[in-house]
Amino acid sequence: MRVLHVTPYYAPAYVYGGPPRSIAGLCAALARLGVAVDVATTTANGSGAPLPSATAVPVTREAVAVRYFPWSEPRWLWHATGLRRWLKREIAAYDVVHIHGLWHLPGWHAARLARRHEVPYVVSPRGMLEPEALAIRAGRKAVAFAAIERQNLTRAAWLHATSSRECETLEARSLGPPVVLAANGVDVDGLPSADPTPTLNAWNLADRPYVLFLGRVHPIKRLDLLAHAIARLRNRAFRLVVAGPDEGGHRAQLEPLFAQSGVEVVWTGPVDGAAKADLLTAARALVLCSDSESFGLAAAEALAAGTPVIATRTLAWEHLEPSGAGRWVEQTPQAIAAALAELLADPDKARAMGQRGQLLATRLFTWTTSARTIADGYGRLVADAATARAS
Repeated sequence: MRVLHVTPYYAPAYVYGGPPRSIAGLCAALARLGVAVDVATTTANGSGAPLPSATAVPVTREAVAVRYFPWSEPRWLWHATGLRRWLKREIAAYDVVHIHGLWHLPGWHAARLARRHEVPYVVSPRGMLEPEALAIRAGRKAVAFAAIERQNLTRAAWLHATSSRECETLEARSLGPPVVLAANGVDVDGLPSADPTPTLNAWNLADRPYVLFLGRVHPIKRLDLLAHAIARLRNRAFRLVVAGPDEGGHRAQLEPLFAQSGVEVVWTGPVDGAAKADLLTAARALVLCSDSESFGLAAAEALAAGTPVIATRTLAWEHLEPSGAGRWVEQTPQAIAAALAELLADPDKARAMGQRGQLLATRLFTWTTSARTIADGYGRLVADAATARAS
């Protein structure tokens, strides 16, 4: 079974946040299950230098063959002329096509060509149909949805949701195809860190507890709410660590808010690998208060690291309260502050929550679990196609 994944960005283009990590994690897990996985993507890397191109000969990443096609001018909707031409030549050779995300030319070309060659395709919207996400450039998206995306979604073999909230969003739209729920996974074996001390020393974090935010510094992440929340706390004997890339200079808008809180803020910039594991493991809590997330990969990573999570109810982390692994609160400074005060005041409670979170991550958020669900879905498509040809 040969499966082609089409995405506008792929590891190591982590400037785009969680999606390139989760897409790469899923592809690698599928390859471990024996699925022949190829990826067609672009060299897009945000405002940084483009990734090295690899077209005729793919790059192998964790047993996955990845072709990186140069980002073409104009850089509009991840335009890549070489990728479009390659899809036109090669897409018929695959048993299934899996498209990640919406609003990009590689996905539009892939859906159109898959239909032309009668290759079944799957779409993972990656949270891009959530109301909060649609509100960004709403006019353009409304036009694109009516003209292109609605047809691409309604004619997909099935749709992939990464959370219960996204599943409900897709089902409420009555697009037609069935919705398959398969959560993103994390590297449970790689977390927690055995010794975070070197990283803590590098950022002068070893002398007092800290609360962690991990993700893009972007307006949709609502770090302004976090600034107002920590300003309400009587306890100032902790630090806030903001770990992630600054998008569009948003950090400069936030710094005055945090300065008013009286709490020291450490801005690390993007982190990955061992440094990310170290920061997650040693944090008193991870806080996420975004307006919208289809999944929230950082939350699953924190749980695997043994760190409790405070997430607002705008995120699909209803698992936290029943499992005792964190707090799922209203998206207000008051509610966030109350949860922070609880965990900062009681390190033993935070440690116990973290231990329960590890059990939750092992049970629900491994890549093997997710990949098996997706691979089973592919298998049904291939079997149905074979039956149709035989008849």
